[in-house]
Amino acid sequence: MIVEYLTKLKLQDYLSHQKENDTFYVTDLLRCPLKISFEEKYKELAISEVYTPATILGDLVHKGLESLDKIGDYKVNAEVEGKKDIQLLEENRKITIKGRADIILENEKEKIIVEIKSARADKGLPHKHHLMQLQIYLWLFSINKGILLYITPDRITEFEVNNPLDDASIIKLVQENLNLSPSPRFPWECEYCTFSILCPNKKR
Repeated sequence: MIVEYLTKLKLQDYLSHQKENDTFYVTDLLRCPLKISFEEKYKELAISEVYTPATILGDLVHKGLESLDKIGDYKVNAEVEGKKDIQLLEENRKITIKGRADIILENEKEKIIVEIKSARADKGLPHKHHLMQLQIYLWLFSINKGILLYITPDRITEFEVNNPLDDASIIKLVQENLNLSPSPRFPWECEYCTFSILCPNKKR
């Protein structure tokens, strides 16, 4: 009963984020561009990733923190949707960037974006792609302060991030995705990728 409920909930969330033309989600900008194209070609494989225990565990951690009403004197706003347009001048093409911030803390003085990450281990924290993800959210919501929160079996820690990416950096990431290069974006991606069984760019 509970397993069925959790997996259905995760599948519904995945299906609600279907690809739109000229639209990228924040997470798309930091993933292997070739994997994104494979998700459209091989939908059955893409859906299978929804059911991994690590993914569902991460969702439960998120929901626990997002259920709080206040943290200190900050109001907790959970799963806040945002979008912003950029213009690719050379192609005369408008691209929409969409994203959902885990938490935005708000009081009379400031707003803070909180990005929650659950991980199997605490080595190498903070990870570059997680820092960049939070920087993109800061850009997306025009907020200058963020907290990257890690929850692992060995450590609970947070890192403050105060430097949003700029428009030029976002455009560069979008162009790389459109050009399918680099694929993979990070060397470790292939090890965890469902599509590595058919990918010509697989790294060992």
